[in-house]
Amino acid sequence: MSATFKTLDVLLNPCSIAVVGASSNPMKVGGRPIAYMKKLGYAGKLYPINPKAEIVQGLKAYPSISAIGAPVDLAIVAAAAAAVEDILREGIAAGIKAFVVFSSGFGEYSSEGSAVQARLGQMCHDAGVLLLGPNCLGAINIRNHVIASFTTAMEDHDLIEGGFGFVSQSGALGAYWLDMVFQRGIGVSSWIATGNEAGVDVSDAIHHLANDPDTRLIGGYIEDIKDGPAFRDAALAAISAGKPIVLIKSGRSQTGAAAAASHTGALAGEDARYQALFDQIGIVRVNSLSEMVAVARLILMQPPASGPNVGVISVSGGAGVMLADDLDEAGFSVPPFDDDTRARVNDALPGFVSANNPLDVTGSVAGDSGIFSRVLDALGSAPDHDSFVLFIGLMVSISRDLSDSLVRAFANRGKQVAVVWIGAPAEVVRELESHGLPVFADIPEAVQAMKTARQFSAALEKAQRLEGTRWHAPLPVADRLEARSEIRAQDFIRTHSDLAFPEQLLVGTVDEAVEGVTTLSTPLVVKLQSPDMPHKSDHGGVRLGIADPDTLKSTVQDMLEIADKTRLRLDGILIQEMSSVAQELIVGFKRDPVFGPLLLIGRGGVEVELRPDSKMAYLPLTGDAVLSMLRGLATAPLFEGYRGGARGDLKALAQTLADLGNAFAAEPSIEEIEINPLALTRDGRFVALDALSQHRLAQEGQASERPPRDAQGAERQKSPGLQEL
Repeated sequence: MSATFKTLDVLLNPCSIAVVGASSNPMKVGGRPIAYMKKLGYAGKLYPINPKAEIVQGLKAYPSISAIGAPVDLAIVAAAAAAVEDILREGIAAGIKAFVVFSSGFGEYSSEGSAVQARLGQMCHDAGVLLLGPNCLGAINIRNHVIASFTTAMEDHDLIEGGFGFVSQSGALGAYWLDMVFQRGIGVSSWIATGNEAGVDVSDAIHHLANDPDTRLIGGYIEDIKDGPAFRDAALAAISAGKPIVLIKSGRSQTGAAAAASHTGALAGEDARYQALFDQIGIVRVNSLSEMVAVARLILMQPPASGPNVGVISVSGGAGVMLADDLDEAGFSVPPFDDDTRARVNDALPGFVSANNPLDVTGSVAGDSGIFSRVLDALGSAPDHDSFVLFIGLMVSISRDLSDSLVRAFANRGKQVAVVWIGAPAEVVRELESHGLPVFADIPEAVQAMKTARQFSAALEKAQRLEGTRWHAPLPVADRLEARSEIRAQDFIRTHSDLAFPEQLLVGTVDEAVEGVTTLSTPLVVKLQSPDMPHKSDHGGVRLGIADPDTLKSTVQDMLEIADKTRLRLDGILIQEMSSVAQELIVGFKRDPVFGPLLLIGRGGVEVELRPDSKMAYLPLTGDAVLSMLRGLATAPLFEGYRGGARGDLKALAQTLADLGNAFAAEPSIEEIEINPLALTRDGRFVALDALSQHRLAQEGQASERPPRDAQGAERQKSPGLQEL
């Protein structure tokens, strides 16, 4: 791991706490932390700071931090924004080791507030002191009863210590999460709301939870990441430690993508780049707090499923079919029971029912709850099934019998079990979940939780595979970018790969075209080459099917006139042999200012943004990783001989793209390269039919240079092609 993280122990495990702006009113911001910690029995020293009071909530009050006269680990600041800078300065001088600043009116409010916030962060950094906030809801450690927060979520719930840790860039969303998990009886380890992140950020918090022995599962709400490499390192540390991460990431809007200069830029929008990182390192993304809490109950209460095979037991035939449909759509299998299991279950069922999967035990259970118990016992280990889902509806009068049967059959079976019980009495839900059997209110909620939990099974393997990866650092956003034409973009691709291009000729005049084209095979394609026209086909800069000299002359002349009339910077006119195309890919290499350089692969051509089918991952990548991306495309079969079509060597292509991507990542002057289309020809070769690049300009006035030309004025180019293909 290359990132350096702040150690949060003194923030979450302080031996003494001062509350600046302490209030005798337990409902006020400065009163809540004291009231909470007194109620819960915080074992450390509490020092209310209020110059206008001698006693606050039964505790001796002090006029200032310096007046305490004893060591203090943590100071909670609930004061006006204008006073915060002086409070922190005094606290640092008094030896405070960490601050939690509730106060708002900083970076979220104005440019002046941003300047003050920056000073607060720098002051604490220089002093080696932790700063959480400002404008934050605070932090909580349930085990040690440290409630450095004014959230109202603590008012009406008994706190439950457990393994679910949470990090939030929104105090309100963090509070809603607390309320939901307490309602469902889920135990919490630590909770951190990072606010404006002048000091401690979400990566520091995740890294702390990764190393916290009380935390088994990490949840979070994030809006944006300031330090991408640190976030990636923290997440990998957690996943490598066997702690799943499930996040809500807001900001899925694609506003602004249409303004991108390339198809890669449009497809690789901010949200898509975050999703690419999540997929690559094993973070699971959910869309709501309820979805997060549902999957948390399954993960914290049940072992992971060892495979996709699910046994379905239902008191309703219709519900069993619905479950089977939803499980199938989620990627699970509902296979028949093995012969021994089927025989045992048949003996337990009424004579008119057979032991299929889904297993319908029928409404007969309402009159004889023993049927349910006998069926569950008969299922035994069901060796061919990795998990079970049980559906029950209503049946309140026999709910205790059904609950007892479930506990006896499944509480310690060692296989994942989810219970869907519509209309379950609250006391029955509590009883089942106290024995580790999660109860879901409907079928989609249960299946989605199972699907999400299953993704965690692959997360540890991903993290282990990435261990030791030397990630490329992101670069700051470039002040200026300049496009390069196709012929210029080819230079880098040819130098760093054996990717094939069509045979081609670059010319500057009609005469050069006529003289040089004799060695090319018709039909031809003619392209205007200018850094000012990245999408040539949109502006008449591409002509196809040129088959005779007269048409070639007129086409080249037209291109030159277009360039002259529109005052384009002209790199020349490119004439290429047309390829017989079977399928098309898009390949893009792009620098993400947060996480670093990435590779995008997808279905290509002019309709790439209309029907997107793409995969992204951050560099460096191995050939095997790129091959997985290629085969992960919905249209992947089209490139491997689907229905007798052309078959390309995807493995060789993957290694070529991995090598090219790693060369791109190591060249900081290039912002982006796009190959679109990378065509699969009918004879099974991959050929780059078009390319463009964006370059970072260090100085103003840097202009495009025309490619070198031979003595006759024309440049003859031929690429060797992929030897493996």
